[in-house]
Amino acid sequence: MTFYRSSTMPSVLENVSLGKRGYYGIGGKARFFAQPGSPAELADLLHWCLDQQLSLALMGSGSNILFSDNEFPGMVISLGGMQRLFWLSDDELFCEAGVENSRIAEELLLSGRDGGEWLYRLPGQIGATVRMNARCFGGEVSAITAAIQTISLEGCLRWQLPDEVFYGYKQTSLMEKPEIVVAVLLRFPQIRPVEEISRLMQGYEEERSAKHHFDFPSCGSTFKNNYALGRSSGTIFDELGFKGQSEGGAMVSKHHANFIYNRGGATAGDVLRLAGRMKDAALEQVGAKLDLEVECIGLFDADLLGSCGVRFVPDRRDSSKGWAGLLWNPQEEELVSLPDPLFPRTLMHGPLVGYSGLDREFPASVFVSVEQLLSLQDAAADPAAPFLRWTTLGKYEALFVVKPPSVIPAGSFTDGLWHYSVSELFIASGDPAGGYLEFEMTPDAHWVALRFEAPRKRERGCEVLSPEPWEKQVRMVQGEGQFGMELSWELIEPFVTGELLLLQCCASSGKGEYALFPWWQHPSLPADFHQPAHFFRIRLV
Repeated sequence: MTFYRSSTMPSVLENVSLGKRGYYGIGGKARFFAQPGSPAELADLLHWCLDQQLSLALMGSGSNILFSDNEFPGMVISLGGMQRLFWLSDDELFCEAGVENSRIAEELLLSGRDGGEWLYRLPGQIGATVRMNARCFGGEVSAITAAIQTISLEGCLRWQLPDEVFYGYKQTSLMEKPEIVVAVLLRFPQIRPVEEISRLMQGYEEERSAKHHFDFPSCGSTFKNNYALGRSSGTIFDELGFKGQSEGGAMVSKHHANFIYNRGGATAGDVLRLAGRMKDAALEQVGAKLDLEVECIGLFDADLLGSCGVRFVPDRRDSSKGWAGLLWNPQEEELVSLPDPLFPRTLMHGPLVGYSGLDREFPASVFVSVEQLLSLQDAAADPAAPFLRWTTLGKYEALFVVKPPSVIPAGSFTDGLWHYSVSELFIASGDPAGGYLEFEMTPDAHWVALRFEAPRKRERGCEVLSPEPWEKQVRMVQGEGQFGMELSWELIEPFVTGELLLLQCCASSGKGEYALFPWWQHPSLPADFHQPAHFFRIRLV
């Protein structure tokens, strides 16, 4: 297989043991394994998997995953490299998907913020915690989540609100469709004395230890609770006498009847056979219908998956086997093609965050959006028509305070606009020699456009700035709470490589505050937006 390489694609490991990656210590080898460190790296991996028709699975820390004993023939992506955590405002904490739950609790302790103590020592990362709407000790992640940044298989970034994602107890839209949590915005409006926060955290840790959560490798609770039954799943299995029961190397904890341990040498089949016995007994003996909480990933015996109530897709070569937990399975004909898009199609939408990822580095609540207005086919038929719409929106008054002199009429082309408060869009080619475009704009529609053949080196013929090359290819967009531009296909087309285009949104307050969307993993200092190697690769359709 020929590796597709881009400037933002992380290294890909081959023949990686999944048993060494998950909490259970169970699993075969993955043909490919990668750990992106930024949204751009993650997008490049997704593009590569789709181009190469690779089966795709996702993991966080592996705290709630049972990997198959069989080899995984595609790519497993871990979000453990996405570790950024910083305060956007006094009560809003921005966390990349790979941030450990305990680290969030520890940050809240340092800041004296109430509401996240229950996250302490909860195994896992916040992306997976949000994806399954996890809860414990009376806390639920939906109650503290302000927004979720997700990426689709084709690389589109969406900013979703809680009502779009959370359906109820351990149910979310993200469990039903192939979207990946990239980051989470958590909100903690209440303060609390650090001594009280520390005492709560210590109590939760002691309770976990008392229940022997960490005696042997496990994924915690095997089944979800069914609150209509009036008692927990652990209590039901205790009543049924499952404590200490075993299947091969898998054993139900003697201290918590809803935990299945790997006592040593357990296979995925052992765990599922034991879980299937538990599920059947609960239904047959007490009428309790319980759903598996542990997520299965890979190729399993279909009967075992069925006995545990796990949804799966039969393997085309061997109907006795089934695929479970995949984001993308090219074996299945109905999954090879992505859904037909609707236009306008959101390519990127999310918040501008501080360039360096520091606490309160940039005014919060400023958003940017880039939409594809026409299909590639329709754009080619009418190249002068608007193709991309770029807008800045939200509560941006606190950002755009350094304005051009009043002698410059609003709406005018303004040389030197970068000295003032501006929102910026960069458009680049996948070819390093292809150059890039830069657009800058203010809420009053002052604007400037530039073309570069290399970082900060203006294209020949574009050394002296002038509106003439751009006026017929750009159109100003202004409305209540938003401003931006529409750009023609004729302008964009030279920068499209195949179906891929590189995009980057930025902003400057004019007071030394800088922001990015999407954010970068390791931005260089001083702030420099002219780095196409960091730009986000998006697939046009």
